[in-house]
Amino acid sequence: MFLNCHSYHSLRYGTLSIEALVQQAYKSRTKELVLTDINTVTGIYEFKKECENYGIKPIAGVEVRKENKLLYIAVAKEFSGIGEINRVLTAHNCDGEELTEKAPSFEQVFVIYPITNIPETLQEHEFIGLREEELNLMIRPELMSRTYKMVVLHPVTFST
Repeated sequence: MFLNCHSYHSLRYGTLSIEALVQQAYKSRTKELVLTDINTVTGIYEFKKECENYGIKPIAGVEVRKENKLLYIAVAKEFSGIGEINRVLTAHNCDGEELTEKAPSFEQVFVIYPITNIPETLQEHEFIGLREEELNLMIRPELMSRTYKMVVLHPVTFST
């Protein structure tokens, strides 16, 4: 499963159409796919439909960024969990609320923090995302004790 996939709904970051993203996942024999466009959920319904056409389980999420900084990735446990994520985005976009470095206390959402923004304590539903080039950082004492909370973070933004 890829936890951090972007379509062209991720303005200035994603280049793939949702159809191309899902087709690429199908060719790779992916069984579950997480769409985490940046600060938007505009593609999730098309994503759900495309995934169902290919027998892939669609999982909705959002990559939450403040300006150019990745704060966290929010992944709905169930499709209904996207409502919690949407409330955060709506409060930011419509009411001017600041996006915080730490995710709110979600109930139906998994949270993955990048290694550059790990909170002091992690809740049960929160994890640390490590990119391939960051694996050597696992020898740090403050990270070694948290390996059970780590997931592979391999963003999919381009087809190559």
